[in-house]
Amino acid sequence: MKKILYTILASFLAFSCSDEKHNTPKQDNPLFSTSRAVTLNKLDGRINLEEIGIYNPTKVIKKDSLFIVLDQEGLNKISIYNEKGKVLGSYLPVGMGADRGLYILTMNLDTKGMLTAYDYGNDRLVEFDMNQFGQPGFGPKFIDMPKDKKHLCVSKYGSTIISTGVFTDGRYALMDDGKEEFFLDFPKIPTYRSVSDTLMSALFASNIIKIKPDGTKFVCANMLSGIIDFCSLIPCNITRITELNLYSPKATLKSRRNPVAYSAGNLYGFRDVEVSDDYIFALYSGRSYRKYKDQIVYGERIVVFDWEGNHVRTYLLRDPFTSISYNKEENAIYGLTNNPNSVLIKHTLD
Repeated sequence: MKKILYTILASFLAFSCSDEKHNTPKQDNPLFSTSRAVTLNKLDGRINLEEIGIYNPTKVIKKDSLFIVLDQEGLNKISIYNEKGKVLGSYLPVGMGADRGLYILTMNLDTKGMLTAYDYGNDRLVEFDMNQFGQPGFGPKFIDMPKDKKHLCVSKYGSTIISTGVFTDGRYALMDDGKEEFFLDFPKIPTYRSVSDTLMSALFASNIIKIKPDGTKFVCANMLSGIIDFCSLIPCNITRITELNLYSPKATLKSRRNPVAYSAGNLYGFRDVEVSDDYIFALYSGRSYRKYKDQIVYGERIVVFDWEGNHVRTYLLRDPFTSISYNKEENAIYGLTNNPNSVLIKHTLD
């Protein structure tokens, strides 16, 4: 099956085409409830990316007059364009080794102008200082991750790096100055109570982690379920504020080559996450492969939480997005759709 179905870990994850029934989550679940829901009908901007030569991007971040584009399938993983579509720089040509990129799921631009993306194919974090864009020597810098464990999702603040992956020592790895420690248990799900930590780490391998702009907290949203974790980040320690199990994954756990086979009726969870000083914006799909096939990667709503894990509101989307980015200066969400054309849509938030 195509990589886009579940974009992470083709070697670990697979679909099961069994007739396993999916238990419908309760309607008071903030992912499904219509309470506190607001439809985002007002369009503050709509940019046809294909008209300026950008086709099928994975994620687009608009910074001032620049478009920073991630393309999972492109010959160069990250490119920078001006508003007229002129390519100002292309980086990470496909491959392994120096200055190359292999598998990158998402990217993040923090409030200090640092752009980061994790290449789990090359086991390293890629970092661009956008404050230096246009200056001689601008380009990617690389931080190698320990290779004794498979890291799959990585986020960085200052010298602190948080990651999830196929770990047996804990849910999260915290690395500072090259020293890595592990914290917290995997989600408690009765169905998988007797499962080993190795299989649990594979079950919960597909995540998006974003750190609060001041570096004191982070959120981890699972892509293949309704589980989202809110944590405090203090020097040399991670503590959990709250974990919301809005619904659990539906999968068969095996071993060896394909340890996790998701039911075709399993609901895709959080497609993308962005954060501000006050809120977490989680792009949620809720689609199944059985019903939507390749279109499961589109999110139909943005669920907003505060940093204590409380549901604040839900934005219902007229145009389902594949990814989002948050612009603090404009207090706006930019959403990307590639169906049928590649378009970037701006919604200014109240």
